[in-house]
Amino acid sequence: MHVALSDITVRFGALTAVDGVSLAIAPGEIHAVVGENGAGKSTLMNVLFGLVRPASGMISLDGVERRWASPHDAIRHGLGMVHQHFMLQEAMTVLENIVLCAEPIGAFGFIDFNEARQRLAKGAEQHGILVDLDTEVSQLSVGERQVVEILKVLYRDAQVLILDEPTAVLTPREKDQLFAILRSFRSAGKSIVLITHKLDEVMEIAGRVSVMRGGRLVRSGPLSETSKEEIARGIIGGELPPVRQRKAHPVGDVVLSVEALTVPGRGTTVGPLSFSVRAGEIVGIAGVSGNGQAELIQALTGLKRQQSGAIVLGGKRIETLDVDDRRRLGMSYIPEDRQRVGLALGATVSENANAGRDDRSAFATGPFLKRSAMGRFARSLIDSYRIRVAGPSARASTMSGGNKQKLVVGRELARKTPLVIAENPTWGVDIGAIDFIHGELMRMRDEGHAVLVVSTELDEIIALADRILVMYSGTIAGEVSGGEADRDLIGNLMTSRTHAAFAEVA
Repeated sequence: MHVALSDITVRFGALTAVDGVSLAIAPGEIHAVVGENGAGKSTLMNVLFGLVRPASGMISLDGVERRWASPHDAIRHGLGMVHQHFMLQEAMTVLENIVLCAEPIGAFGFIDFNEARQRLAKGAEQHGILVDLDTEVSQLSVGERQVVEILKVLYRDAQVLILDEPTAVLTPREKDQLFAILRSFRSAGKSIVLITHKLDEVMEIAGRVSVMRGGRLVRSGPLSETSKEEIARGIIGGELPPVRQRKAHPVGDVVLSVEALTVPGRGTTVGPLSFSVRAGEIVGIAGVSGNGQAELIQALTGLKRQQSGAIVLGGKRIETLDVDDRRRLGMSYIPEDRQRVGLALGATVSENANAGRDDRSAFATGPFLKRSAMGRFARSLIDSYRIRVAGPSARASTMSGGNKQKLVVGRELARKTPLVIAENPTWGVDIGAIDFIHGELMRMRDEGHAVLVVSTELDEIIALADRILVMYSGTIAGEVSGGEADRDLIGNLMTSRTHAAFAEVA
């Protein structure tokens, strides 16, 4: 199927998110769309999928103009989209999620799950996908959930597959297995659109690359006619930032101490875990997603009760304290899930930026908020972190995923607490913002703060951490000095899940 977007323009109030963009997508092609946060990549693809109605422009499929009343129209015409934040019902099984809103009806009006299984089995076998259809989605890892999303569009016979930041929280093994599936789709004549910030992956799998900046298409062409450096310069509109070098730094007293901590996990117990983080150091936690990292962070931040053990922050036991008390005692938290945990999407950027601030007198007098002071602080974060948004009064829901992440990071680091916990802090942000966020975390370390970073990006852990802890099966499998770390050494301490969502990659 040939897809053409012609002169697409999208406006959100005073903000022009997409400005007269024309783009063609060919069958049997993997087409990467790259750009900074807020460049308009996701918005443009949301137009193609019927989630956003453009102010002007045209969509055509095989030369026929199409206008979508809703995404259901786009799906019926062979389009499918896997969003950055998955759209799954956790209490339902894999099979129930896949057929939801497209249920095959059998005799007497009942859903014919056997027919659905047969359809899925044929497509899954063709593309090398293995998944247990009867498992409840709540029991799946991030990588497995992504497989479910891909099976949803496969079940609906999509000919054009749009993936928004598909590898943002995947391990290297899961990424390789996903790419094997996408190559199989390409061989079957399907079109793949990858919205991504990861240029190494663009160079590995894409056949064509389009670069957006400030809502406009600045270049588009075959990957063979460009380079990683040219793409990066197109994204940021200038030269690349120099590679940051981590310098040795003296450490101080213990800020966070964890002793024999156990936490309820998914059908098992995470722990016992024991480690510490000192002032003036960054401790990184690496591991395959689903090996207890999420439960550990939830226990540290007060989002989940531990079973046993001690958590000591600044010399004070905090296991019985709630989230607010832990934050007041000196903890900041950059959560992985900015949608549900990090932000109130219905509130303004200003309200989100000022949430949880310790210096309440700076933005409130008694029960009354100082809106102008709140706006000035929000504007300072917008400027410092290059957050692309209409202004402090805009709703957080209007921002792209990466800009939401930058707002959360800026708000939490601005609190300057003794302990910073950062969970996948650069998930879905562009190369310029990654460099800036890494620099801010290193600055916090150099100023004497204790920083705990959990990331599925091994390069990020290696770049930032003074000490690296590797988690496997709910325990700490080993510790590596930052100066001695490399991908192979850490990889040897990590083990994939025993039941893979993907087939083996040759």
